[in-house]
Amino acid sequence: MTAHTVAGQNAKVVCFHDGECPICNVEIKAMKKLDKAGHIEWVDITQEQDKLAAAGITYPQAMARIHVMGADQQIQTGVRGFLLVWKKLPYYRRLALVVEKVPFLLTLMEYGYRLFAYYRLPLTGKKRLS
Repeated sequence: MTAHTVAGQNAKVVCFHDGECPICNVEIKAMKKLDKAGHIEWVDITQEQDKLAAAGITYPQAMARIHVMGADQQIQTGVRGFLLVWKKLPYYRRLALVVEKVPFLLTLMEYGYRLFAYYRLPLTGKKRLS
């Protein structure tokens, strides 16, 4: 994130992701391929912890849940964070609309995401951070 981005001019959506998570990388890699317009800044939290600190996110927080900073500099986590990313990507835009419009779908997806987030570190051979 540059001072330009932080100031809001030409601000992108910033997706903070765990670049060492093989499960996460499948989805992130697919989304990166679709981001041909470069609307999203992809920040690997294992490599760019200075950007986490600049956003006010601790490493343990970022490892517990995906964090996404919108163009308005507001942080969203979990499925709401994914929605910010999806709205910038072809194909996923439609999914974002469905998730927002179908009653209880966001709640159901967030529940599923919480389960995934809780078990993802042990599933990939890592210990949970406190």
